[in-house]
This record gives sequence, structure tokens and C-alpha cells, in this order.
Amino acid sequence: MTLNYFFKWIGRIFFSLLILTIALMANEEPDYIVLKKESEIEIRQYKNFLTASIEMEGERKEAIGKGFRSLFKYISGENKNKESISMTIPVMQKSSGNNKWNISFVVPKKFDIKNAPQPDNANIQLKNNIDLKVIAITFSGLFSDVNIQENETKLRNYIKEKGIKIEEPAIYAGYNAPWTPWFLKRNEVMFKLIN
Repeated sequence: MTLNYFFKWIGRIFFSLLILTIALMANEEPDYIVLKKESEIEIRQYKNFLTASIEMEGERKEAIGKGFRSLFKYISGENKNKESISMTIPVMQKSSGNNKWNISFVVPKKFDIKNAPQPDNANIQLKNNIDLKVIAITFSGLFSDVNIQENETKLRNYIKEKGIKIEEPAIYAGYNAPWTPWFLKRNEVMFKLIN
């Protein structure tokens, strides 16, 4: 009897988390057109979008945590307008060398460089991403160093095989909340393409 009760509650909790995760996955993301697709690899042309970025020092996981908190404060009202800004996806990160990482949030589409609230934190920079063309690999699972490196290697092998010219470094993109079950997570490794 007790075991039945336990599994009934575990099932309800799991189902609730699943519904919450699906609802949260509906966040706004930048618009793009898929120019070419082979398996889990896509070449995309993004429409112009704005990012808020900050550079943090430390190991990747530590740096993204610190960067996320700073950027979350910005969208939570620590800006010149004291305006709350909707959370969007993905959260992006790329190495800037010497154990430093650039962490970025996408700013909602209703803003452009002229009307976006200016950050109170002088270390947060707003950037227009114009005519961005990328090659990306999408994968599920944990957003771990091992999973990222495995998929980055797959993407680099594809790039080398096809003779595609890219801009370094790789960009790592996470689309889900930390509590999202690993099998529902959407992660990406991407590179800007050189025309």
C-alpha cells in the first residue's frame, strides 16, 4: 500500500515537471531560416537579433552561473528603465580565451539597439547580431563538458569534410531550465560561417 502511494506521488511530480518544462520551452527565440539540413546539423540564416552579454572568468560551468545571474538581474529590472524583460532562449556562451567566457541572453524581438533598456551594470554590453549565418549541431542530454565536446567534435569533423569556413570559437547554446529532464533538453554547438 505504501509503495503504491509513493509511486503515485512520484508519477504526479514527474508529470507536473514535464508540463512545466513544456510550458517553459515555449520561450521566444531568434528567428532563422534553415538553409541546409543533414541529420542533426543545420546551416541557418538568422534574422537580426539583439543580445545582452557579459564576460566572466572561471571554468565554463562556473562562468555561465555567474554570467547568468548578472544577466538575470538585468532582465529583472536592473536597467535604466527599471523594466522587467522577458526571458528568452537560448543562453549562449563562448570562450574569450584565458579562462574567460562571454555569456549572452537574447533580448526579446520587441527591442532593438535604440529602445532596449540600458543595463545598470557597465559590464553588460548590448550587441546587434546582423545577418548571422551559422552551422549548428543539436543534441539532447546534459549540458556537460563531455556532451558538448563530443558534439563539437562531430560538428568539426563535418565542417572539415565539407570544407566549410568558420569563425572560432564555438558557441554553446542551452535552451532549457536546469530542472528539465535530460531527455527533453535541447542543446547546440554552433560556429559563425565566414562568407
